[in-house]
Amino acid sequence: MRATPMTPEFGVRIEGLDLSRPLGDADRDELKHHWMRHKVAVFPGQDLDDEALASFAEQLGPLFVHVQKQLLRKTGRKEIMELSNLPGAHAPVTSDLDWHTDQSYTPKPVFGTILHGQIVTADGGETCFADLAGAWESMPDDLRARVDGVTALYAAEGPRVRPRIVLTDQQRKEIPPVTHPLIRTHPYLDRKSLYLSPMHIRTIDGMSEEETAVLMADLLAHVTQPAHVYTHKWTVGDVVMWDNTSVMHRRLPFPKDQPRYHIRAGFHLPEDRAVPV
Repeated sequence: MRATPMTPEFGVRIEGLDLSRPLGDADRDELKHHWMRHKVAVFPGQDLDDEALASFAEQLGPLFVHVQKQLLRKTGRKEIMELSNLPGAHAPVTSDLDWHTDQSYTPKPVFGTILHGQIVTADGGETCFADLAGAWESMPDDLRARVDGVTALYAAEGPRVRPRIVLTDQQRKEIPPVTHPLIRTHPYLDRKSLYLSPMHIRTIDGMSEEETAVLMADLLAHVTQPAHVYTHKWTVGDVVMWDNTSVMHRRLPFPKDQPRYHIRAGFHLPEDRAVPV
């Protein structure tokens, strides 16, 4: 295994592993060490089908299944979501996606998300990652005082969500809005970060929606400075894995006439570490 940091603190490129094969304990532990340290890991040149991607994810934690079953294919592994604009796609992905943290609107959010690019666009479609831990470290004292120790209300149908498929009434009952700390501590590392999901945060610590919007704008301006953002330009075979406790991400626009096909999986934390603190 060769691990090459892409910046001193954020992002690592890992080569020399075939993720379609089971990992040995030493490789798994080393991989997780690099990934958690650098928050985003890129594995180039992989070739994974649904079963292989699910198997890789399951070696890192309990598999995640999206509550919106409408987003999943009617056949195949329920843990695998396709992000596709190909003809016949079950829930086509044809546009950009705003900054968010995966499943922050659930009581026990997904820990790691894994995305595998099988067909990529020549133009656009990049995935941007913002380093929420680094942003916390560099945050000015006046802004830090406004968020330290406060909570936020996260909702699946948040203020900036543009859903591909709307929630059913039953799904709204399954995932009602939930409160999490706006500053969370990594479940394994002594590291704090913002827990920011602009798509899903409805209000912050009793503020009105208007007051929340003002604070969110100030936070976004700080977090999305170039020093805190890595933009991944996809090549065929890339696997990118990110730590949802410490980063948020977005998808940039791409031409609708250029084919794009990714598959996605995720894994949870152990039960005793699953709730953000």
